[in-house]
Amino acid sequence: MPAFGIKIDAIPGRVNETWFKATREASITGQCSELCGKDHAFMPIAVRVVTEQAFNAWVDDAKKKWAREDSAPTISLRPVNL
Repeated sequence: MPAFGIKIDAIPGRVNETWFKATREASITGQCSELCGKDHAFMPIAVRVVTEQAFNAWVDDAKKKWAREDSAPTISLRPVNL
């Protein structure tokens, strides 16, 4: 993300990670910085920096919206003889 002074190339089959320390809330947008394929123009980047309280509220809300219920039915798989 150029606005943070961070640039890491993607390498197929490898996981890259980094971190930064935000000093204020912001919404930052960017775009892929290399010509990496036919869909290069469709690789936007968006980072939203929020307070810890806002992040925790988002996590709680996301858990309510998208978490699987413990009572959800499960599927039992059994081997098939070929």
